[in-house]
Amino acid sequence: MIRDDPPQILMQGAKTWNRWRKRNPAGLKFNRPHWYYCPGRGGKQVKGRNRVDFSGMNLSGASIYKAFAEGLNLRKAVFENTFFEEGDFSRADFSGATFRNTRFNKTILTDAKFDGATFVNCNLNRVNLVNASFRVKEITETVVYGIAAWDLKTSDETKQSKLVIERTYDFYSDIIQQGKVPMMVDDIELAQFVYYLSNHKKMRDALNILNDRGVLLLGQFKDGGLERLNSMRERLQRKSYMAMIFDFARPDNLSLTETVVTMAGLSKFIVADLSGSSVPAELQSILSQIKKPILAVGDAYSLFPDVADQTRVVTIESDDGLEDKLSEMERLHAERIVTLARRYQKAQMRVVQG
Repeated sequence: MIRDDPPQILMQGAKTWNRWRKRNPAGLKFNRPHWYYCPGRGGKQVKGRNRVDFSGMNLSGASIYKAFAEGLNLRKAVFENTFFEEGDFSRADFSGATFRNTRFNKTILTDAKFDGATFVNCNLNRVNLVNASFRVKEITETVVYGIAAWDLKTSDETKQSKLVIERTYDFYSDIIQQGKVPMMVDDIELAQFVYYLSNHKKMRDALNILNDRGVLLLGQFKDGGLERLNSMRERLQRKSYMAMIFDFARPDNLSLTETVVTMAGLSKFIVADLSGSSVPAELQSILSQIKKPILAVGDAYSLFPDVADQTRVVTIESDDGLEDKLSEMERLHAERIVTLARRYQKAQMRVVQG
């Protein structure tokens, strides 16, 4: 039997609720529950910490529709055969919780905490996990298609396997019973990227966006150099460019030089602060493979004329003139595209004639 409203006993805490639930195991439906309490002056609610405590609660077999539960304490709660639909659980604490055969649909989980939680045979359809702490104990046999995972905090200790990246409302177990083998990955942060790789049109679109807006910034990081690069990045972003600075650890399977060349290949043009000690070697490595236009900032080093002989170069004395040269960089990029197109056409003609 489905109950229309949650019983008042739910608000009496996990011990009372779980005892009552054993005697009443039928399915429950919570429609627009308001699980938020933060008293303020005069009894009015003010923005702050949610004092409702659902820690240790067994919410198995419940269907929860459009809940408002921001900041709710759900530590070590149990969710088996549970259904979440369009609720707001932002900042909620699910640490140590267990999710099994649980389905989410368009649920807000921004800034939520899942450290030590377990997900088995779940469906995280279009959930918002932006900036969530997702250092879970294990996530396996779970659909992760459509999740928003910007700034997701994960752990190398998490056991991850069989994460489905196909669009489906089914569970992993349902898909297997249908005799199908879904597309899967073993890392939630790689899920979207691998999906793009598998979808040629989306991958092409992503590369087109990078080549249309990407700009690689090279320079020194010490003595205020990184601050100067970040300042240029912010100014380029205000002009709708996707400015990239190589200030992260290199990928395991690429050398530093290979990483810089790869980033250059994804860029429309390069902005190089010539005061950087590694810039000459970086430019030479890039130009040995890719002839991208370069906007050079500062005093030229002795061998810089050799760079100008290899590609299109615009020079400015300081980054103060950065914005004034962007239209010229766009023109040089367009000229390069035309040159590449003509070269491709000639190659195609030779193939046809041969």
